[in-house]
This record gives sequence, C-alpha cells and structure tokens, in this order.
Amino acid sequence: MYIFQPDRYLLQQQLKKAGGLLNGKLLDIGAGEADRYGKYLLVTSTIRMDLAKNDNVDIVGSADAIPFPDESFDSVLCTQVFEHLKYPQRSAKEIYRILKKGGSALVTVPQTNELHEEPNDFFRYTKYGIASIFEDAGFKVVHSDQRGGYYSNLAQIRIRRMIDVMRLYDRPFIGRVVGKAIGMYGRFMVWLDIKDQGKSNRKHAIGWCFVFKK
Repeated sequence: MYIFQPDRYLLQQQLKKAGGLLNGKLLDIGAGEADRYGKYLLVTSTIRMDLAKNDNVDIVGSADAIPFPDESFDSVLCTQVFEHLKYPQRSAKEIYRILKKGGSALVTVPQTNELHEEPNDFFRYTKYGIASIFEDAGFKVVHSDQRGGYYSNLAQIRIRRMIDVMRLYDRPFIGRVVGKAIGMYGRFMVWLDIKDQGKSNRKHAIGWCFVFKK
C-alpha cells in the first residue's frame, strides 16, 4: 500500500534530476530490498550491496569496509544510508577508494527524520556537514539539492506520526481512506514550498542530495 510522504516523493524527484550524472559501472551501497531508483540512472551495469542478503542484493558488505579493490567502479549510489553509519568519515574514504579517477558518488541524507532502524540510527546532516565529510575524503561537490522546506518538513513529520499512531500500513482499509486525505495535504504542502523560496522557509530541510566527484 502506498501512502504519500513528502520525503519519499521529493527524494524520487532528486534522483530523476541527478541520476544522469552517474555512468558506467555502478555500486549501489545500501540497496535494500527493491530497486527504487535504477530507472533514473544512465549506467551500464549495477552491483547492489547491503548488510543482509535478499533477492535485490548481489553482495553482502559494509560501507566502511567495501569488499572491492581500489578503483573498481565509475559511480556510486548511496541513498539514505549515512545516518546509519557509525563511522561516516571512514565510509566516505572507502567510497573514494573504490571509485575510478573522475568517478562520481550520488549521496542522499536526512536533515530531519524520525528515529528508524534503531539502534543503528546515529546522525542527521546539514548541507555543510555532509559536504565536509566528503571533501575531507578528497571529493569535490558538483551538485547539491535541498529536499523540501518548512512546509514539506512540517507535513512529513505530521504524516509520519499519523502513519505510526493510526498503524495505517497494518490496517489496509483505513490506510487507503486516510491515505487519500494525506496525499492531498502532502502535495499541497510541497506546492507551498515551491511557491515560497524565502530564506526563512529554506532554513528547514527534510534532507539533501549531493553528487561528489573524485
């Protein structure tokens, strides 16, 4: 069952926009159980890595000790993973190591998010924080994009809490009915962010999408 969430909707839009900056042989770090973003990437091949084996995962491995030799990949995709990494600086250096010279890494992170996948939920990032980690590893920033503003952020928090309190994913009928109202509300709040590009609005981000180049 699909319930609209501004974070997921806007993340998909960011991948549509930035996915074309990746090419060649790709390593998807933290691939999860489904290929959500492959259709937005102009790559020739993909190896999917995660901590646990499932039908979508090609190899089991950790971001802070990637099981491939130096300069094995042209591109890296790492979406919504760095908040779960206990040693993010080490992981950024590992990504730099396995990328070929001129290779690119597309990384998305949250700035505001509920606790999830506990106890392995360690960090939230400003744009300055995630950029500094990758620049210290040797990367240059070639693309950055804010995910949401004040209105989308507010809607995401409210919708996420409603999903949890009402157990909408566990109650399909209620989830579908309430989900329609949530969808209208969430899309309206995203629209308000598009209309309001003021400084006070842009101080409030759900998260960030960066592309770093080696």
